Amino acid sequence: MAVISYYTRSLLTNKSLWGWGVLFMGFWLVLGAYIFVQSGEIATAQAALAYTADWYGIIALFSLSSLSTSIAYSIYYASPALAYCFRYTKLRPITYLLNLLGSSSFLGVFLSLIMLGGTYALYSTRFGFNLKPSDIPAAVIFSALSGAFMLALSSFLVLVVNNYLGLRNVSFVSFVPLLLSYVFGFGQLFTSLPTVLLYSSPMTAMIDLLYHFYSGYAPTVVLTNPSSAALDWRLMAASLTAWTLVLLLTSGFLLGRIRPRSIEEARQA
Repeated sequence: MAVISYYTRSLLTNKSLWGWGVLFMGFWLVLGAYIFVQSGEIATAQAALAYTADWYGIIALFSLSSLSTSIAYSIYYASPALAYCFRYTKLRPITYLLNLLGSSSFLGVFLSLIMLGGTYALYSTRFGFNLKPSDIPAAVIFSALSGAFMLALSSFLVLVVNNYLGLRNVSFVSFVPLLLSYVFGFGQLFTSLPTVLLYSSPMTAMIDLLYHFYSGYAPTVVLTNPSSAALDWRLMAASLTAWTLVLLLTSGFLLGRIRPRSIEEARQA
């Protein structure tokens, strides 16, 4: 419990996470409400709810991706100490990973609820309808799963770099989840991606699940086009769960073989 409490407090006091994961996401919400849609373009409560759910799913994904960057750097800075602790103390890789999992799931819910509250207030005011979420408990559950996935992905990437590629690549790798979230987020929002890619991508799975539980509508291939083909949210949930489990197991294996690295290595050209 000491590890999970310390880790949660350290992330909650991380200024970068609050800046990029909350404040900057608020800027995107304003753009979605007032710039990307013209006055009078959305005339019905149903259309407004679907549009609001689009942006909630996208912005929650971006916020969670900012969390993954913070997780990656925390593991990177801790790698020398972790290698020592796993060898000479009672701390075990699985214990450490489970503590990070609990903390990341909590923070996933925390960030997602901030985005949900901000989205509801801003878009209800913008469109003049009460655009309340359809299923908040389900959104909380899948926000926790999304936080677990971001932990699994970021830890996998940073451990591969730490153990095999060298820390000079850590700055780029730590931003890979964020880059992927923007590519898949705006990709599904405005363009028609292959259905196989949508079902197999955990990034689109997170967007579509949060969209579904906010709006109550089935996600579509193009989120801004309700007439495009519908997607099965159950398959999205299965895809996200499978990715999370596979990456967690792989991260646990890599964590048990973590190599002590000097953080100065990352500063070398």
